[in-house]
Amino acid sequence: MQPEQQRRDWTVPIVVGVVVLIVALVVCLGGAAAAYLLTRPDPAAPPSPSPSPSPVAVVPSPTPASPARCLIGQWRETSYTSSAELFGVTVQLTGAGTLLSYGADGTVVTVDKVTRTGTRNGDRYEVIHNGSTRLNYEADDEMISYSNASATGTTTWKVNGSVRDRENLSTTITPERYTCKGDKLRVYGDGYSIEADRILPPGRPV
Repeated sequence: MQPEQQRRDWTVPIVVGVVVLIVALVVCLGGAAAAYLLTRPDPAAPPSPSPSPSPVAVVPSPTPASPARCLIGQWRETSYTSSAELFGVTVQLTGAGTLLSYGADGTVVTVDKVTRTGTRNGDRYEVIHNGSTRLNYEADDEMISYSNASATGTTTWKVNGSVRDRENLSTTITPERYTCKGDKLRVYGDGYSIEADRILPPGRPV
């Protein structure tokens, strides 16, 4: 009779195998987690805020000069018309050339080297001014008032080329109406009208 073989106890190997399997699983899971953490891309940084546009300064439109302010400056007469009584005859005179300078200090100076001419009943009349005047003035938006007038020079009257009279240059202080806009000036009163252009500094466009 063969001796009976001893029955083997599998409990210990099974427990050991399970423990080894668990350890191996833990190691695998740890390695996978480490590999994921190493290969995971860095989170994208939040976009930088766009800079706000700088405010643009708004340049105010220039305020147009008032007529009284516009008046200040130097002017050259481009047209003169008047109706004058000359030796008992009403004559329509025309001419140009007087220089006018309205100062910010309230003084106005005129320089005359001009001849006003007209005809009536076939006769030719000439009024020749040669000299200068100086006055104080005040202006609102429609009227110019004058005071303290002084003048130097002469006025000569001719009819058909012959001198009829010659006197010292004089001027009146009668208030005048006017309009002034940009480089154009008009001064007028009863029976006369003067138009003038501003004398611009050298190099300034007309």
